[in-house]
Amino acid sequence: MSLSGNQGIEREARIRFRPLSLEDMPRMLVWLSDPDVSPWYSEGALTIENLTARHRGPVEGTEPTRPFIIVIDGTDAGYIQAYVIDDHPDYARQMLLPTGAVGTDLFLGDPAFRGRGWGVPVLRAFLRRIEFGEMGATLAVIAPSPGNARAIHVYEGAGFRWLKTVAIVDEAPGNTGDEYVMTMTAADLAIGHPDAESIHPCESSRVGSAKDADC
Repeated sequence: MSLSGNQGIEREARIRFRPLSLEDMPRMLVWLSDPDVSPWYSEGALTIENLTARHRGPVEGTEPTRPFIIVIDGTDAGYIQAYVIDDHPDYARQMLLPTGAVGTDLFLGDPAFRGRGWGVPVLRAFLRRIEFGEMGATLAVIAPSPGNARAIHVYEGAGFRWLKTVAIVDEAPGNTGDEYVMTMTAADLAIGHPDAESIHPCESSRVGSAKDADC
């Protein structure tokens, strides 16, 4: 779906970001079990107990990742999180990005919102309000698997551009592999709301982790 700049801004106004709570785990379990989401988002065992254990730290503020539920027109539509890359030293060492870079992972869990032009305004609203707004990011980063052409297409439509491909090694097997590192600055975001359909998807290969949301 192609959106004009004005339509994109109008859609951003219909989006809000509600902090994730442990009460959201049953909904997260349903979303993460969806075959359109699960190949790209590594959470380990798909059980309430595991998801609660994995998300308890960010939800309670004992871990630095900031997790949110994406709410569109009052409906819980998906998940998005932000994290300062330097808060994860081993990952930062491999990524070699400027101080103050903030990473983003997301997926639209409700199928009713997929393929309908919501990915771009969700990302841009999140960058505007949370990453560049509240967090003061110097650089926004998103790093899908190279094989996730659909997600890359959305991210390009939002204004991200490829910087480099990095082979990440992590103690969690689901987080190990190539990452197609894409970046955007606050100045890029301020240029305007791009037309996602003017960008052609790229092609390549890896199944990966939370950085590969299907939007």
